[in-house]
Amino acid sequence: MNFIRIICCVLPFFSINSRLVQASDIYPTKPIRLIVPFEAGGTSDVTARRIAQKLEKRINARIIVENKIGANGEIASAIVAKSPGDGYIFMHTTPAFIINPLINKNLSYDVFKDFIPITNIGMGTGYVLVVNPDLPIKNLQELISYAKSNGRGLVYSSPGVGNATHLATAQFVERTGISALHIPYKGTTPALTAVASGDADFMIMPPTVVHGFVKSGRVRAIGFTGSSRSSDFPSVPTLQESGLGDLVIAGTWLGWFAPAGTPQPIVDQIAREIKVVLQDPEIVNFLATSGFKPDGRSPAEFDKFVHAESNRIAGILKNTRLSD
Repeated sequence: MNFIRIICCVLPFFSINSRLVQASDIYPTKPIRLIVPFEAGGTSDVTARRIAQKLEKRINARIIVENKIGANGEIASAIVAKSPGDGYIFMHTTPAFIINPLINKNLSYDVFKDFIPITNIGMGTGYVLVVNPDLPIKNLQELISYAKSNGRGLVYSSPGVGNATHLATAQFVERTGISALHIPYKGTTPALTAVASGDADFMIMPPTVVHGFVKSGRVRAIGFTGSSRSSDFPSVPTLQESGLGDLVIAGTWLGWFAPAGTPQPIVDQIAREIKVVLQDPEIVNFLATSGFKPDGRSPAEFDKFVHAESNRIAGILKNTRLSD
């Protein structure tokens, strides 16, 4: 009987400790894959790698960044959607993620059912409007006049149909009333190179992407879409300053998502750790020079944001007739 009583007393102890061990299992226990839908060297890719580098040290695990380019991010999204929700694969992406299903009804995944929002890395402060330097255009009003008087309209480039910069430029074109043909390219570099070479007349891109091209004189910056001037381009006026009323295009955002089924404790842990990373002065400065303000909202807050963004963008697509 004494033996039985001892067993009865000891068993709960082992049961409790078993649960403690399960609850404190070390995560992660193997490398994590971070999928980036765009080409290496672009704003999204560089930011993903900087965040991953800092995050690795906090969670004590290697994070392997993989570029899965194509179809404006649809290929990468499909890969992540079909992956197991085990906490070992995430995606670092842009608004293209929620724009794609608004313009393509035949996707193999559902952005709201097949993914879990983790957190928002940063919010863009605005885009830079650049033109080919050989054109007789030095400011916004000259661009509008040239577009309306040259008999052919203008050509603008973007990294792809449905890309956030494509959407921003479509808003700009609709507001100014100019005639402009869209030519999509496979990535930011070829799209920007098209403007530099004269294959396209203008484009709208994040500050960090165009900085080198503007500095070298390969393109000319004539406007900024944010509510105030860019710290990288202090001499470039905003669209509002240039006469476009209340038009403000805040810029893109960068966010992390996981496949559906990823355990909530892991989702919360990664979100918390990223928030700490975003408070690192080095990262704050890096994001600022890239045209972003650090964010780091909770998974629940980011989920609400993503749904609101989808509704907002749907309205823009309707107004610009891009979803027709």
